[in-house]
Amino acid sequence: MTGKTKKIIFDTDIGGDCDGAGALALLHGLCENGEAELLAVTGCYATPYLAGCIDAVNTHYGRRVPVGIIHDRFDARDVTEGYNGYDKSVAEHFPHGYPDWTAVPDSVKLIRRILSEAEDGEVTLAATGPLTTLSRLVTSGPDEISPLTGKELVARKVLRTVVMGGRFFGTWPFAYGGGIGTAFPAAEYNICADIPAAQTVCREWPGELIFSSFETGNWLITLKGINDDENRKNVNPAAHAYFVHHGRGGRESWDLTAILYAVRPDAGYWNLHPWGRITVDDEGVTSFTRDEAGRHTYLLPRYDADELVRIMDGIVEGSPYYDRAADCGCINDKE
Repeated sequence: MTGKTKKIIFDTDIGGDCDGAGALALLHGLCENGEAELLAVTGCYATPYLAGCIDAVNTHYGRRVPVGIIHDRFDARDVTEGYNGYDKSVAEHFPHGYPDWTAVPDSVKLIRRILSEAEDGEVTLAATGPLTTLSRLVTSGPDEISPLTGKELVARKVLRTVVMGGRFFGTWPFAYGGGIGTAFPAAEYNICADIPAAQTVCREWPGELIFSSFETGNWLITLKGINDDENRKNVNPAAHAYFVHHGRGGRESWDLTAILYAVRPDAGYWNLHPWGRITVDDEGVTSFTRDEAGRHTYLLPRYDADELVRIMDGIVEGSPYYDRAADCGCINDKE
């Protein structure tokens, strides 16, 4: 692919579903191709292991970039030794630079600092989790980092924002059966996990918001090979995440689609719905209203699903760091 290198801030809920780790591996593959520059990775919640997990993946792929978390997102029950997300296993098995999670920078402060130092309109934000970080960013006030509000920083510095979230099956050619209380659930997890935050972002965000909805990645099973060799879990933290969370086989590509679009928006992999406004109701249901002055849209099918899978798999598996063990290998062989 050609074009200007995209400067990316990635806000993630890595540690829950393994596609978060796959998305970060995909982003590093795009960095290897010279298509992206990773400015920071922020977590939209907190555990004692989240920053370590993020940094373990970054370190494996040869990059040490700033990491942030939202320290007060979960209550004490979610940060005890009983916590069993794969971020804990990755952080315990692979080297990283965040042994003390209480010293990790705040996600919003970190993003404000990076945006304040960026050129106007040069940053792409990709968010693949609850919209807590983005909500707190857009409502943040002037501080020691910048005299600008969060809304002013976003308006000035951010080119576009790509969000994995929502459901728009009304204009998709199919609906997903089963799930959240009804035969055809209208709400999606990332939105439901922090409904007030999603409402704030959709109401207050001053720039382009492009949603890669549940449907976009649900039919794309990628990285079937990342965990086909059990030995790979000892050399690749993303593969380790897939083993711990999902065992054998690939996984739906919800978070990966947002990353692919964020870095390659002009590749034509998806069509864009006409622009308008997206709103979120109190049940977490996303709705779209056509509005020529609106700056919200979402992805619609265009490319063949098998071809999209091949593209994403090729980026991840083509990285020279995919199976690298030297200097970044497993700390031990614990499960």
